Amino acid sequence: MARRTDYSYISPCIKWTLFFFNFIFWLFGMLLMAVGLYGVVFTAQDLHGLKSVEIAYIVITDLSGVMVALGGIIFLVSFAGCVGALRENLCLLKLYFWSLTIFLIAELLFAIACIIFPWKSREIIESVLSKRLIEHYRESQNTQNFVDFLQREFECCGITAHGYLDWDSNEYFQCIENSPSVEKCGVPASCCIKRKNMTLIDIMCGYNMQSKKPHEASDTIHVGGCVTSIIQFLESNLYWAAGVIFGITLFQMYVTHQARSLMDQISLQRSRWYSTNMCRYKMQDGQRGAHQCLLPKDSVFYS
Repeated sequence: MARRTDYSYISPCIKWTLFFFNFIFWLFGMLLMAVGLYGVVFTAQDLHGLKSVEIAYIVITDLSGVMVALGGIIFLVSFAGCVGALRENLCLLKLYFWSLTIFLIAELLFAIACIIFPWKSREIIESVLSKRLIEHYRESQNTQNFVDFLQREFECCGITAHGYLDWDSNEYFQCIENSPSVEKCGVPASCCIKRKNMTLIDIMCGYNMQSKKPHEASDTIHVGGCVTSIIQFLESNLYWAAGVIFGITLFQMYVTHQARSLMDQISLQRSRWYSTNMCRYKMQDGQRGAHQCLLPKDSVFYS
């Protein structure tokens, strides 16, 4: 029987599947960073009158800054997986494997925290989002567009359970007598209820809405908070939401397992290569104990 000299423990299927998936995510991360950097440049230009520290804070916490950070993480992790699989580099594959493992553990801990402490988790999320999105609504065009999109699509106003009254935290909409803003005690136009057959939006429809009771304001604007509206949307589409979350988690577990399998195969292949070459060295030099050297059956020196 002919001896096989080209045998490898490394599965081409696992190697190239891992490379393909990570190459796609590498491109996606690069695109996300490019779009985010584009937004960062224009956001910084809009804030040219503020101090450097204030500009840095707004840019970093802005939607474009978050996109740059998220894109950078995806770019680096997928690059490690892509090149690690292509070059069979254990160092890069270990970085990729442990990064995905940390992400999975963090997601699991977050899910457990939301299940065990639902109201406290919701309170923290609402507090963070309200501080960033409501208080800095006018500071960044990206933030303003994002908040307007949320309020229009989910038919809500504000972030927390206080609903439209959240806008009292914004200096432009704050209900104080000496406020010079013409929008004081009001809410953005994106809070207004869109009537049927309405082609134009009255940008002044939210004026003085905070001075009204919820049952009075509800005739003109949406009074509920966006976090509540998003939760209700997810509950009404529970199977779809659960399917998406399960699919994403399953995919992460799959590529993590593939990375672990490829790492084991590379280690096994290196061990085989090392033992084969050591035996060849002993046989060629006639060292003592060469006859005791055990070679795999696929080795060219096996007899």
